[in-house]
Amino acid sequence: MKKTKIIFLIIFLGFFYPFHSFSEIIEQQKTTDEKPNFNVFLDSSNGLYSSVVKNKFEGSHFFDSYLNLEVIGNTNNKISYRFTKQLIKKSIEENHHMLDLAYFKYKWNDKLYFLFGKQPFSFGSMEYANESYSHEQAYRYSHVYKKNRNENYIGFSFIYYPIKDHEFQFQIVNDINKESIIFPKETINFYPIACSVSWNWSLNPINFYHHHDNDHDNDHDDNKIIKNRWSYSIIQENEKKKYWKLLTLGSRFKWKPVIIEADYILSNEDMEKNRSITNVLRTLNFYDHPSVKYGTYLVKLKYNFIPKWNLIAKGVYEIGASGKGNFFLKENKLFQKSYTYYGGLEFFPIMKNDDISFFIAYQNNRINYSLYSMKKENKNDYFILLGFNYRVKMI
Repeated sequence: MKKTKIIFLIIFLGFFYPFHSFSEIIEQQKTTDEKPNFNVFLDSSNGLYSSVVKNKFEGSHFFDSYLNLEVIGNTNNKISYRFTKQLIKKSIEENHHMLDLAYFKYKWNDKLYFLFGKQPFSFGSMEYANESYSHEQAYRYSHVYKKNRNENYIGFSFIYYPIKDHEFQFQIVNDINKESIIFPKETINFYPIACSVSWNWSLNPINFYHHHDNDHDNDHDDNKIIKNRWSYSIIQENEKKKYWKLLTLGSRFKWKPVIIEADYILSNEDMEKNRSITNVLRTLNFYDHPSVKYGTYLVKLKYNFIPKWNLIAKGVYEIGASGKGNFFLKENKLFQKSYTYYGGLEFFPIMKNDDISFFIAYQNNRINYSLYSMKKENKNDYFILLGFNYRVKMI
């Protein structure tokens, strides 16, 4: 009853007081209840989208690209939990799973933690960290992490902190989907397994406020000048002797008011994950699943040039080469170069609060194929986006 009155009070004052006063009330509420046992959040991103694809203007329309329900909390000082459900899916088939994430985290001691349940892959790089945890929809992160049906696996992870600001994680999980990729109506007789080893570390903390031994629970520790996220993963496909091998190296440099992030991602795929070259080859009457290698370089800049305003820019360069040869592609043959340019502005109307933001952005994506028979599939697409993000604490 007390929480209900507080929520109604905040809503009432939010309509009749300026944004600055509203943020102060939120901050006071946070300080009185820093680590509640039960929290429910709703995250959303929507706006107006205009695009040009294959030199054709596809019009403008309103969109709702992200709507996520998240429940997080602690059962006691040893066990925490997280449950999430993405309410907007690309297809009806993706909605048949009850939850997208459902895991428990157990603290053995100050150095060792265990993670059980349906969990995100422990990939490295700053790209994946931002996409998985902070929901920065304004940046329109490219889908360099290509999972079948965007489904998370089930298993366990060991998380070890040998010294301050260093985290090692070993993860072993498996897919519960046993449907064949090559023959969709058939099932396989095994559960695909994924293993990942990651090393996350940082240097030069800017300050040490509220730093305690159990601060390993805080996945949003931004008080570092340099942060690094590195990992290597091997993921079994839904076909025998087919694997996806992924090396990710990411670093971030933060010196207010500038943040620079850089990633290198090497994706070795026995069966292409995002199916882009697969679909191109099918236009040439080739219906096999090609083996490919993608090398991706990403650089992102965020510049807080005045309070509440960020200038954002991003560049991506990706090359694609064949793995094992086939009728169209010889072994280790370069077949694709891709360039992405992105820029925009981000505005936070509430002082000292990042839960509400507006943004306008422009992106240009160019894909050039090197083989003559594939050049007709070259792309030069771009879009303009006016969006609105918000995160609401419901309980």
